[in-house]
Amino acid sequence: MKFLLFATLFLWINNIANATNLPERIDIDYTLSGIIGQGRSHETLLIQNKNGKPHYTLNSKISASGFLKLIKRGSILRRSEGTIIPGKGIKPLYFSDQRGEKPARTVEFDWNNKRITYRRKGREMTENLPEGTLDELSFAYYFAFAPLPKQTLSVHETDYRILHSVRYAITQETLDTPMGKLATIVLTSQQQPDDAFSKKVWLATDHYMLPVRIISTEKNGMEVDQIVTKIDYKSPENSAQ
Repeated sequence: MKFLLFATLFLWINNIANATNLPERIDIDYTLSGIIGQGRSHETLLIQNKNGKPHYTLNSKISASGFLKLIKRGSILRRSEGTIIPGKGIKPLYFSDQRGEKPARTVEFDWNNKRITYRRKGREMTENLPEGTLDELSFAYYFAFAPLPKQTLSVHETDYRILHSVRYAITQETLDTPMGKLATIVLTSQQQPDDAFSKKVWLATDHYMLPVRIISTEKNGMEVDQIVTKIDYKSPENSAQ
């Protein structure tokens, strides 16, 4: 038991150290499944230097197929941008969510004035911004840049609609994927009785703590299971602009 505990702690520390050497571009492909159909997702993480500071950009494109494509026409495009705080994590500055041909819903994070602003359907709403708040896209990548708590995690998380506080339990699991078996750390939201939101995220310990599976339940109760099929690391000279 002591050896297992030591090995686990060593693994976490080792991966935290590795996260400081992330490639400048990472592309991840996923398949999606749910009760009404299937789809595909492609996500790209770019790490760049802007104005002398490390900066991240996350782009996600979800495309439906089969019966789901008849219901969810067009792609879902999400984008998160922000700054990297070496060894401590990331701070989003901007998040957007665009579905099909509809206008994008956007979120702006004003850390100096501690205000978060939502813009959608021609309306604007502003509220207080708690320290450590993440958008739903950057949350899954946060632990590629930050130490991971050992047992539980409390975080403020937002989509394009609302900010809520979530508590996650932390466990370990070997995950079967199209890439083979992956050692993972699992974050499982502790659902409240009156809250439809739920999420479970698998982070691959041998792949910079990147998300390799996400199961989430939307506000309408629809569950979506997103699992990795491929991770592509690109060297700086081949990174796309």
